[in-house]
Amino acid sequence: MKHTDSQYEIITDENALRALQADWDELWVRARGFHNQSFDFCWIAWEQIAKPNGRSLRCIVRRDAGRLVMVWPLVTYRRWFLWTYLIPLSPESADYSRVLVEDGAHTAAWVEDAWRVARTRCGADFIHMPYVPEDTALCGLVANANRPVIRERVDAYTAQLGTESRRYDWQGFCDSLGTLHKKKPGKAEQRMSKAGKVDVLLVDPFDTVRIAESVDAMLDWKHSWGSRVNKRGHWLDSAHYRNFLVAWLTSGTTTTPTAASTATLARLLVVTLDDRPVAVNIFCTDTRGVSGIISGFDPDCSKWSPGLIGVEHVARWAFERQLDFDFGTGSEHFKAFWSRGNLSNCWTVQSVNSWWGRVALDVRRFPRAFLATVRALARRDPEQPRVDDASTSRLATLSQYAQTDNPMP
Repeated sequence: MKHTDSQYEIITDENALRALQADWDELWVRARGFHNQSFDFCWIAWEQIAKPNGRSLRCIVRRDAGRLVMVWPLVTYRRWFLWTYLIPLSPESADYSRVLVEDGAHTAAWVEDAWRVARTRCGADFIHMPYVPEDTALCGLVANANRPVIRERVDAYTAQLGTESRRYDWQGFCDSLGTLHKKKPGKAEQRMSKAGKVDVLLVDPFDTVRIAESVDAMLDWKHSWGSRVNKRGHWLDSAHYRNFLVAWLTSGTTTTPTAASTATLARLLVVTLDDRPVAVNIFCTDTRGVSGIISGFDPDCSKWSPGLIGVEHVARWAFERQLDFDFGTGSEHFKAFWSRGNLSNCWTVQSVNSWWGRVALDVRRFPRAFLATVRALARRDPEQPRVDDASTSRLATLSQYAQTDNPMP
């Protein structure tokens, strides 16, 4: 263990995590944290997602002269009762992975130390880090991890509306964008208004019944859409994720407001046609701007593009407050349109972190290698070596591969 490791603590008890709230909130404000790095967000994720799913808490913290300077909330879980996975404490949907750390000359070194602590002191056989932005210190560490099982690059778009709003008024900005699906902003709403009365409203966080009904409708629409386009996420079928969204949207009514909690309140925007919901958008603010969380629309009204109407109103809400709008991960056309193609990348990486994890990986790979051998032998030219020689050679190669790749500590 390096000397720096002793300056880090791993919180494994939820009461100890709760006790961090005041210091965590102060750090979040100093570090200009993102919404999913706030204490309230992570606590709701713990109560509604991680704890009900049997996750174990592994929150890495660092103090400097008694002051909290870094928090990295993680959890572990077991798969098939054999292998331990380490993942961020989150709703486990499509959230960015970042470390909340005080900005300064030591930031990169502290993140590197925290990564070493995560690898060596959390007992993980695999480490899964989804959607790590390229511009973070964590990304370089995760991307260069040994034995990656998954390494995927994902697009993310951000509309720089803080800058745009100082250059244009709303109509001028919309006119400068051109068209999306051959329509200028505002046209979809005008078209739908011919079918009935269109309203767009932000739901009061105290209206818990309407919030719950809207979330349920959105997830039903989202599930239907996912089935049609063969795009699914386990969270779409999760009652825990649904409960997380409702709890987060109503959290301002159940907790004592703090500077951090007030700054990260989630908001629910609903588009209605003749008082019937046809689109729902959930978004939130933080010290950096507005973040789109999840949205959905009634497929029976798809000809009017109600989902795009909802996105347009969220964009206008951000524009009027001179806030940038982060659309989150994904390469949908409307994200590139509103952001003028302002693209960044993030990485999802899952890596092997122990010799026992290597066993799991080799066991999983062996059937595929064996099947490839059988297929190759079936296509074998009669002049090629005998079956016994070929299969022995392939198995020897697999054995050599497993033995020569240095195991991680």
